[in-house]
Amino acid sequence: MSSSKPSEETILLDPFDSQEIHELYNIKPHPITGRLMDSHPVTRTKPMRVLCLGQSRTGTMALFMALKQLGYTPYHMSLPLSKPKANLGLWREALDAKFYGKGKPWGREEFDKILGPYDAVADLPAIYFVEELVAAYPEAKVIVTQRDVDSWLRSMDSTGDRVLRWPLWNTLARWDSAWAGPFWEFSKKVMPANFHTMTDFSDKSPARQAFHDHYDLIKRTVPAERMLEFKVQEGWSPLCKFLDKEIPEEEFPKLNDSKQFVFAHSLMWWIAFAKMVGKASFMAAVSGVIASIFAMWRLKYAVKIAAMLRPIADLS
Repeated sequence: MSSSKPSEETILLDPFDSQEIHELYNIKPHPITGRLMDSHPVTRTKPMRVLCLGQSRTGTMALFMALKQLGYTPYHMSLPLSKPKANLGLWREALDAKFYGKGKPWGREEFDKILGPYDAVADLPAIYFVEELVAAYPEAKVIVTQRDVDSWLRSMDSTGDRVLRWPLWNTLARWDSAWAGPFWEFSKKVMPANFHTMTDFSDKSPARQAFHDHYDLIKRTVPAERMLEFKVQEGWSPLCKFLDKEIPEEEFPKLNDSKQFVFAHSLMWWIAFAKMVGKASFMAAVSGVIASIFAMWRLKYAVKIAAMLRPIADLS
């Protein structure tokens, strides 16, 4: 194994790199069922081989990078952030069906559509479909990333909670239908459903029990011989043994995805803010033009108005 240690900066995944996104962006609700999922073509191109079901912020990004090095094509929450309008809309339908009693629950048919080009899956929102994924892909091995719950709460508080506490999300979501809108609507579904809170990850947060409940569900659902309980600090050895893979020469991925997480979402926030300011300025300008035209009309400047509008008419 190489003794060189990779730089954190060189292995950070750009969550807005769309080259690895296979899902459709302009997907529309099915004309009969009204579901986005029913307009999505079946795209299963390779068997699902690995289900990584540990909670988010337990090393799932490092595991994602490790699986890529081992030759897998994994799906991670960082990927649909590239095109959230369709991707998060699809997952929102799944959350609605499971946690809010709205629509048809997902099974293998639905998972094959959104996960079709991938042979591994990690991180939210997929991890909140433990029973469904385990039943849909009985041949897949299950990896469960582990982390101390107190450490996990601190991580959530400094990343997801920190991001969701930023001001103006509700307002920005109305102005940016491409990124901020889908992300915020998805967050309002996934956070209460799975953590029983939107922004509280303090020591006494209900998310503490939700964390334990998630791992208890995995143990009840997945046979022990099919599962690896894994801490990313353990490196390649237990992972490769479980997956029947040779240990790579490269070091196991080590990265600070907290920085990446906050950066990616701050970028989304500022883009949405710029759109809001830009659209508001445009609307203010249009209102000013309309007011000026009305004033000119009242002053019987009809000829001047016609002259102003002629270039616009010539463009139509």
